[in-house]
Amino acid sequence: MKKAFTLIEIIVVVTIIGLLSGGAAISYSSLTRASRDAKRKADLEQIRAALEMYRSSEPSANGQYPDYPDADCSGLVSISNFTSYLPRIPTDPKLGSNYSCSSSASTYALYITVEGGDYASCGGSCGAMPCEYSIGPYGKLCGP
Repeated sequence: MKKAFTLIEIIVVVTIIGLLSGGAAISYSSLTRASRDAKRKADLEQIRAALEMYRSSEPSANGQYPDYPDADCSGLVSISNFTSYLPRIPTDPKLGSNYSCSSSASTYALYITVEGGDYASCGGSCGAMPCEYSIGPYGKLCGP
């Protein structure tokens, strides 16, 4: 008598493998989404640190933030001597687009759209998507 797997055994094994693979794919997807959101928040902290260093160290700043209206953050490099504090403006890890920035002499706000949930809008302009996370000179202004 030959020993072989029955059709039922094969179907059960394939089903179990499929369920495990599906669960792993879903976990991987949520982990990568969370890591991109963490990267976005770290990028904003990097821009925030550069703005604070610019205000406190740049002689031409006179203790003020650069006057920069609502726009994407890529234009910060055009501000006199700002590249010595942040040589390259970080971009969104998934889309490659620029983050949203707004600053005046006394304050600033940096905005991003996060993937990890549906949060209330924080204002600002994040392209077609609402800005869902924001930081300013004193830390987080809005978001998860």
